[in-house]
Amino acid sequence: MTRRLLRTVPLALILIALAATVWWDTSGQDQFRLSRVGVADQSEALTTFVDPDGPGPLPGGLERLEGSLVVDLKDDASSAEIVALEQRLEVDLRYNSQSSVRAGLTVAEVSEDRLPSLLAELAQDPLVQHVEPNYLYFAQSFPNDPMFNQQWHMTQVKAVEAWPWSNGQNAVVAVLDTGVAYENYESFHQVEDLDQTRFVPGYDFVNKRVQALDDHCHGTHVAGTIAQSTNNGKGVVGVAWGAAIMPVKVLSKGGSGSVANIADAINFAADHGASAINMSLGGPFPSTVMDEACSYAKSHGTAVVCAAGNESKNRPSYPAAYSACISVSAVDRDENLTWYTNFGPEIDLAAPGGSTRNDATGGVLQNTIEVQNHKKSGYFYFQGTSMACPHAAGEAALIASLGVTNPSAVEAMMKSTARSKGKEGKQKGYGAGIMDASKAVWKAGFVYGAWRLGLAVVIGAFVLLPLLRRGALISAGATLPGLVVGSSGFFFLPLFMGNQVPLSPMLTSGFPQWDMLLLGAGGHANPIFYSCLIPMALAVLVVENRFLRAVVAGLTAGIAAHLLFGAVTGAATVLYIPAILSRLWLLFNGFLCIFLAVVLAEDQP
Repeated sequence: MTRRLLRTVPLALILIALAATVWWDTSGQDQFRLSRVGVADQSEALTTFVDPDGPGPLPGGLERLEGSLVVDLKDDASSAEIVALEQRLEVDLRYNSQSSVRAGLTVAEVSEDRLPSLLAELAQDPLVQHVEPNYLYFAQSFPNDPMFNQQWHMTQVKAVEAWPWSNGQNAVVAVLDTGVAYENYESFHQVEDLDQTRFVPGYDFVNKRVQALDDHCHGTHVAGTIAQSTNNGKGVVGVAWGAAIMPVKVLSKGGSGSVANIADAINFAADHGASAINMSLGGPFPSTVMDEACSYAKSHGTAVVCAAGNESKNRPSYPAAYSACISVSAVDRDENLTWYTNFGPEIDLAAPGGSTRNDATGGVLQNTIEVQNHKKSGYFYFQGTSMACPHAAGEAALIASLGVTNPSAVEAMMKSTARSKGKEGKQKGYGAGIMDASKAVWKAGFVYGAWRLGLAVVIGAFVLLPLLRRGALISAGATLPGLVVGSSGFFFLPLFMGNQVPLSPMLTSGFPQWDMLLLGAGGHANPIFYSCLIPMALAVLVVENRFLRAVVAGLTAGIAAHLLFGAVTGAATVLYIPAILSRLWLLFNGFLCIFLAVVLAEDQP
């Protein structure tokens, strides 16, 4: 009897436990079903960027599921209370999943037009703990700016693909426009998405003051396309977000400006080290004064990039039509010339200007002040060749930061790397094609780096042979790092780093380009760096040490390759040397470096 009881009790306990489990599970499922649990798969749901509550406190412009609200009910809400709430507000609440029953996390699917009123009603209901739109979050990526996915134009110019090579660091772009909302001054304020953008001193030629602040909205939008603060967790991105903006106000609150102010500002920007000038402005008639100012800027190392104009005419407006300027027409999201852009065979390049005629999101999106209201700001879609121009100016900054600072070389690189539309496209108004920032920086960074290194290897043979003949293998090996550092640096590193922030020029460019770390792109090709002066000074210091002499010999041979390549390509014009003599200077110093490298490699008595 006892043994039978001992066998029966455990079995009974097991059966009771199983029954309790089944009851508990069924009870939960009944509660689950009672409150209509189970939301349809949202992976293919429609999304929108529209402000969910109109002009209210919730953020607009962020992507969310269309007509979807997240309703967090109080934990002690009963099924009857939930049903009563649904009936009262004529809304269908469903738990997000079975696991959300305990927390009371539900989702409501309603029409978009009901969203603002329903948000307000649910927020006031005592049964509701929290309610908010069903915003979308994304896997962390670069950039982390939440509205970047609305900037189709940045995808079109392949800006993200360009950034491992260059983000415009060390370059300066002068924005000749209505000013820029770049600082808090009196009643003006800095717009939120320029909080990490670098600025250099500019000038207000309209009001004759140092603060070149925007009272229109146009100039800030343009500056954002060039160098909006990027990967700062807010807003949108810019093409060359590492570049500095020089704000120069030449247009009034009404959007107009005089020839005298514009020409004066062009000279000012060139004299103060701008790598590029952006002029999203124009007029129908030429001005000799402005033409000469543009030529002056180009001859002083500043690329002048101009909007082609919005008159739908078969020629660019002025100043875009001047020979010293790069004229930029506008294309839409589908890479078609826009209905408003000036066109024709005289156009140099095309870039995204957008079209808001049928859809506001077809415009170019940046952060700026409200129209003629500098006290408020937001994110706005604009259209025009004014919006196309700063994309190209940003590309010019990307190129300049890689050591290609001669304006003619910058223009040639922009054209040679554009997505060509063929001869027919050039006649229509695409110019050389649609700008492609990734191809431009690939050519300036990788292709040019490879050529410099290849030339250094050829020159290095003259250094290595004397060392190898003497059996000085260690010294021969010591020349190799110098060849790389002097000529190209480790230019290929961005291929492997997987980082959207470019590496230091000290790693990825040849020694002569290190001058940009000290002087910026505007001071690039300084004659101290672009000559044989530094190698000769080093040679004097190490002449008594065979090993160090070999190191300097390799570095000198690498510098020779860099200088000779510069002479062939004209990538940079040597400062303080007449432009016509720049290439002769590079050739002379390049061959002088070769001679010095060979002498250093010879066995000294």
